[in-house]
Amino acid sequence: MIPAAGAFTAGARSRLLPASVPMRYFGAATLFHALAWAMVLAYPGELARFASFGGLGPALAALHLVTLGVLAMTAVGATLQLFPIATRQAVRSVAAARLVWWLLTSGVAFFTAGAAAYRPQLLGAGAAAVVVALSIYGWLLYENLRRARGMRAVVAHGWGALAALALLAASGLALVAHTEHGLALDRGAFASAHLVLAAYGFMGLLALGLSQFLLPMFALSPAPSTRAAFAVLGAAGAAILLALGALASGSGALLACAAGLGLAAAAAHVATMEDALRKRLRPPLGPAFRLVRVAWACLLASLALALAIALEWAPPHAAALFGVLLVPGWLLTFLLAVLQRIVPFLATVHAGGRGRGAPLVSAFTPARPLAAHRYLHLAALALLLLGVASGADWLVRVAAAAGLAGALAYGAFFVQVLARLKE
Repeated sequence: MIPAAGAFTAGARSRLLPASVPMRYFGAATLFHALAWAMVLAYPGELARFASFGGLGPALAALHLVTLGVLAMTAVGATLQLFPIATRQAVRSVAAARLVWWLLTSGVAFFTAGAAAYRPQLLGAGAAAVVVALSIYGWLLYENLRRARGMRAVVAHGWGALAALALLAASGLALVAHTEHGLALDRGAFASAHLVLAAYGFMGLLALGLSQFLLPMFALSPAPSTRAAFAVLGAAGAAILLALGALASGSGALLACAAGLGLAAAAAHVATMEDALRKRLRPPLGPAFRLVRVAWACLLASLALALAIALEWAPPHAAALFGVLLVPGWLLTFLLAVLQRIVPFLATVHAGGRGRGAPLVSAFTPARPLAAHRYLHLAALALLLLGVASGADWLVRVAAAAGLAGALAYGAFFVQVLARLKE
């Protein structure tokens, strides 16, 4: 388990990156978060059209502002700092970590601008920068995992996420080549595989793995058993492979098996985490854990809906509902919940390394902007689900307005943490 900020060991402190490295990733994610909601606010009708037909446009831009700009950006920044602490191995190259940020930030900007403006060449340039950035990150993660000591379950999830990242990059490049150069492929199958690899593979496995020690650390509870963690990882990995096989073969029955196995793995993960949290030493879990539980509910709902789609029991607008439950519902909500604990924690650790006593994490956690964000984000998520289910563009616009306001409140939280760190 990661030590508390006040009891950070000399060895763990030596593996800290300069504060500017992870914070620049989190800052970029905060900006892209607001831009994603602004894009949906400006083009609310594009969401349902994209779910039905795909292709370039504002909806593709908004999706990748979230998946690349927020989720991947935060995952890279968090794992570059947290995996070295968990595995007791320093980042191989701080310069490479900084380079990844420059490439990923510019790549996301070009990619989403190209998608929004229907310019495949600009999109292709952005995709190339993103792939180079993720390749360097993949090398850094590989070097860390290869030399890891301890936390076998967390490391195993890291290996799974790394394998998914490689396949994710390959499928993404194939889709860009199809759009820009007319590469012959089954676009629907490749896009679905790309989504599975991104949401359930790379981001999903990282979320499951990091949950094994981050949530117990924040709650002062024991971690789930290694056996349970490996069982969940095995079921999740098998579900991902079954889903890829189903998409390649066009088998609805195999896809239903994949969704059912994925649902069982997710339910087992939630059950083991809840069991660990019940044994906590810190009675109040805090508002961040409310968002975590909402995210878990959306994860389970996304897989249940995927099963219904595979069995042809899906309700109207099922594809768009699935996307909302999966991306803003599960992944974005979970990431924002965890990030509001990681950012103050890291700020406290860095502030405590200046030769003075370590401040309390609560001193680096502005409560008001986080409370505003929590209510606005949950309202945005509920309204977005209602808007997509009913096909009402005006509800989607109201949801996006609430989401944008929430993103700005989250940005205020991040800026206040940085200001306190510089004091």
